[in-house]
Amino acid sequence: MGFLIAYLIISVSCIVISGRTLIAYTDCAAWVKWLIYVFFIFAWFSPMFVWNIQAKSSMPIWLYIWFAKACYFLFGFAFLLVMVLLLRDFIWVVAYYLSGKNIISPYEATALKYANAYTVAAVLLLSIYAVYAADKMPRILHYQYTDARIKKPVKILMASDLHITKMTPVEKVAEWVQLFNAQQPDVMLLPGDIGDDKTEDVKPQLQELKKLYAPLGVFYTLGNHETYFDGKSWEAAFASLGFVVLHNSGVSVDDTGLYVAGLPDMHAFPISVKQALRQAKDDEYRIMMSHLPAVFKYMQDGSVDILVSGHTHGGQIFPFNWLTKWGNAGFVFGQYDIGKLIVLVSRGVGYWGPPMRLGAPNDIMLIELKPE
Repeated sequence: MGFLIAYLIISVSCIVISGRTLIAYTDCAAWVKWLIYVFFIFAWFSPMFVWNIQAKSSMPIWLYIWFAKACYFLFGFAFLLVMVLLLRDFIWVVAYYLSGKNIISPYEATALKYANAYTVAAVLLLSIYAVYAADKMPRILHYQYTDARIKKPVKILMASDLHITKMTPVEKVAEWVQLFNAQQPDVMLLPGDIGDDKTEDVKPQLQELKKLYAPLGVFYTLGNHETYFDGKSWEAAFASLGFVVLHNSGVSVDDTGLYVAGLPDMHAFPISVKQALRQAKDDEYRIMMSHLPAVFKYMQDGSVDILVSGHTHGGQIFPFNWLTKWGNAGFVFGQYDIGKLIVLVSRGVGYWGPPMRLGAPNDIMLIELKPE
């Protein structure tokens, strides 16, 4: 309920800001002004229409895909537009007064009309680029660590936040699988938000994921988005693909000296680091999977060597890449050293909501462990 109230307040505020900025000082007809407001109302509340249709499955799949993509694009465009308008007007007003009012006034109707037209065009182009950036194949980020407990070299691929829904083309999932397998990892880690829909609605996509291969195992743990569509059913689905599902549990990986553990989403299930590590030997190097990096606070006692997480998307769309750390215990993306604990946070492979990435390119992580 709190989320919906915040969503309502923010949406209405942005609709008013966008509408007044674009049309309050123009002489266009009343019906045009109303049409513009209707557009912003639909754009800002379009995700709610999509969520409602997704939950009820009352639309043919092909129509739902196109409708959902259009709605999310409009939502992303409206969001970027209000951000750019606010930034533009702030800079313009500050520059106007600092110059002693010797530049074009931000209150001059003709200047504002042209500025609005150019801004809308620029944001539209920016939105199209953001769609392109979100659809690109993820970058590969490399990390290497040495430790005496590692008995032989281990190559680990970590990929999070694929956010597979019925809108995700099977061909896109196949491309991801091909990229992951091409790295020839010994171990593959999938720390949550791999799925973001009902399992029965993404069976073709899951069949492609079944082709993921790592000789020492593909390991998975729940993210928050799987729990929105019955976390247990998602765990069962991934287990049926041959993945090792870790739910407050862990396993020793062959004779490598590596122990891999996993925690489910802590907002949907109780978590226990102690239980996840209960089978670990004292001389094993320990990697913990958790979708939320905020769980680091439960493992600062030296019991875990590396925590791998996702969830943040690196902010996904500017300016959230600046704001994300406030809601994620200070984490955005990359490596964080907290005492003896190394925290690796991926921006993720896919996206959530608007099919856009701006200032937060997607990625996967390739972690190489070597004997010291």
